[in-house]
Amino acid sequence: MMASPYIGAVLVVIVLAGLSFASPVNRAPTPDGGMSAPCVSGPLGMESGAIKDSSITASSSRSSHPASDARLNTGYVGWTPRNPFNQWIKVALGSHVAVTGVVIQGHGNGDTGYRYVTAFKAQYRVSHESDWQDLRNADGGKLFRVSSGRPTNVTFSVATMARYLRVQPWSYTEEPYSVRFEVLGCQVSDGSLWFVDGDDALSGRVEIYHQATSTWGAVCSDGWDLSDANIACRQHHRFLEAVQAGEISAGTDHPIVMNGVACKGTENRLIDCPFICTEFQQCNSSRVATLACRTKMNTVRLVGGSNNSSGRVEIYRKDTWGSICDNGWDMNDAAVVCRFLGFSGAQAAKSGAYFGEGSGPVHMDGVACTGAEDTLRDCPSACWEESQCSHSQDAGVICQD
Repeated sequence: MMASPYIGAVLVVIVLAGLSFASPVNRAPTPDGGMSAPCVSGPLGMESGAIKDSSITASSSRSSHPASDARLNTGYVGWTPRNPFNQWIKVALGSHVAVTGVVIQGHGNGDTGYRYVTAFKAQYRVSHESDWQDLRNADGGKLFRVSSGRPTNVTFSVATMARYLRVQPWSYTEEPYSVRFEVLGCQVSDGSLWFVDGDDALSGRVEIYHQATSTWGAVCSDGWDLSDANIACRQHHRFLEAVQAGEISAGTDHPIVMNGVACKGTENRLIDCPFICTEFQQCNSSRVATLACRTKMNTVRLVGGSNNSSGRVEIYRKDTWGSICDNGWDMNDAAVVCRFLGFSGAQAAKSGAYFGEGSGPVHMDGVACTGAEDTLRDCPSACWEESQCSHSQDAGVICQD
């Protein structure tokens, strides 16, 4: 996996207007135990000092450049091992976090750096007693390649829950090489959930993070129904709804952390729902809960803008995303779209495919919102005939961010 330049600290973002479902989860666990981060990723503390010197250790270090010098953007050189071969530098993260990648920086020399690692391996483990597991690049390999000595963003193909991370330089421009880096990831909050082993990113077995035990656990299927599944889908993303609530064999991989779930339908998170409160959740059926989610009909997203507050307006209908014709498109229409997406209002209503042409159907034509509607589906439009607009007339908005 070729690394890309490090721009900012955020690796995993909630692209609300794009409705990409990047948070909290967009990938089921892989066989090595990794998965996409169930939270927004950022620096974990090498540069800021939140990770203490005592938490950074190495198998070999020069006395003048110890392991603690491996902090990103600090000092001039970085960690430099006595022996360049087969050396590991380890970071104790303090608690279970979702690790998403690292930022690697070489020995500084102006803007380019001249002594730097060109490839490295990375491993993680979930406890002091557990075995180290390899992290892999997008092609499934163990090597992560770096093309310069500048701070370089390297994203792991999947995030993983870990308490320890270690890096092994594999190749370098010259000896003695030096390494500085930041670990990227996020603290997982109590009650975070993800969907495991499903047919796609929006289906599978429901698992919940229990912070008190630093454990991911399953939900017993006793009492599990579509109302409960709907809360889990909505927690995953507010524009989702449940289409199926099911069950599969419990297996032995994870404990049961919730049993007898009885959501009322108004909760924001699954753990806000009533469930049987016992220290050990006994699952009488030996089955655990599954679900399948889908995008809510008439959900709106913005596509093609420079940020999440602008873009071509698309609406989800007939199981397909489609654009909106700009006939009669004005600020009243734009205001309804922007408020629905969580913005305070609209700055501009754009026409003539200002943000590029869409590729799906044109779902709405002649939209005539008063500006007081809650959603675009409540606005009058030309309903009885198919739109004759081409995508050259796709409507867009710029929202007040």
